[in-house]
Amino acid sequence: MKAQKFSLLGALAAALLLTAAFVPQANATLIVYFNFEDGTLGSPGFDMAADVTPANLGGGTQNSTLTYSGNTDSTAAALAIASTNRTAADSDTTANLALQLNHAKNNNGEFLQFSVNTTGLSQFSLSFAVDNNGNGFANAQLSYSTTGAVNTFTDVGGLLTLTNGPNQTIMTSTFNVTPSATGVFRLTFSGATSNGNDRQTVIDNIQLTAVPEPSTVMGALLGACGLCWHQRRRLIRSLRLRGA
Repeated sequence: MKAQKFSLLGALAAALLLTAAFVPQANATLIVYFNFEDGTLGSPGFDMAADVTPANLGGGTQNSTLTYSGNTDSTAAALAIASTNRTAADSDTTANLALQLNHAKNNNGEFLQFSVNTTGLSQFSLSFAVDNNGNGFANAQLSYSTTGAVNTFTDVGGLLTLTNGPNQTIMTSTFNVTPSATGVFRLTFSGATSNGNDRQTVIDNIQLTAVPEPSTVMGALLGACGLCWHQRRRLIRSLRLRGA
């Protein structure tokens, strides 16, 4: 009987471990999203608040505020960029606003920045839509700081290329950061050669995704095995009755 008991428990444990091997990893979650749709046309009416359901449609999980260190105004995007890199939860297409970064040549080195609580998150990815007209910004560099203090930013990956043309989606490779409740992400722009007031570089639908730390699979498995051990007499009795 003892051999039967341990054989039963061993089989259950093996089955649970085998099942765990095929459990898919957690999907990326939309952490912060900016679609600029809740502002009004014309400077300084641009909307820089994160879009968190249900406060603002978009589907993000954290409130944040986007800031830009250079000259900006909001523009009606009669361009398809308003739908480029849009989230499934973002159904707000009333104004089709996007963030226009003009006077680009004089704003080389300026940046967009927002704060995020990165505790318990990993496998980050940043993406955004771009419409480049004329000689706007040619590159963007993503960097990260645990505090946002001056001279504390570390580059994440290499330069992102912003080519001329509409409806581009720019996306970083997956990366990790030092966990911080006061983490700050920054996109620094460069390579612009035009200083006009016309539409140059337009940014829309900024998404930061990450994977929350999964619940400990082994802990769940051990708990299941513990439950099986606790119920061993009932299981063995059931098998004995079936074999009678």
